[in-house]
Amino acid sequence: MTAPLLGEALGTFLMVLFGTGAVACSVLTGALQGLWQVASVWAVGVTVAIYIAAPLSGAHLNPAVTLAFVVFRSFPPRQLPAYWLAQLVGAGVAGGTVLVVFGPMLERFEMHEGITRGAAEASAPP
Repeated sequence: MTAPLLGEALGTFLMVLFGTGAVACSVLTGALQGLWQVASVWAVGVTVAIYIAAPLSGAHLNPAVTLAFVVFRSFPPRQLPAYWLAQLVGAGVAGGTVLVVFGPMLERFEMHEGITRGAAEASAPP
């Protein structure tokens, strides 16, 4: 893997890990109270991700940003699929990591709230 793709994967991983981890922590443990604290943790994650990825890849960290760079900033279109794949891998691994860390708490939360994962009722608003 080239340095730019590694930068995108690592940066996206960190951004998604901090962001979804903050939400999971808030909902499942109550450790973060309110939107301000969750957003602050997410902002730290974005900042760390940018500092790490920027020297390697420019820190796009988002497929829409990469597409915008192709359209408006003469980013090479041939690199678009590789960047998108690196971002997808980074985000997927981060999501899996959050699931592994918070999985048991999520299962207890679902049982307590009567949520059946995958059921049609689970996606309907209350």
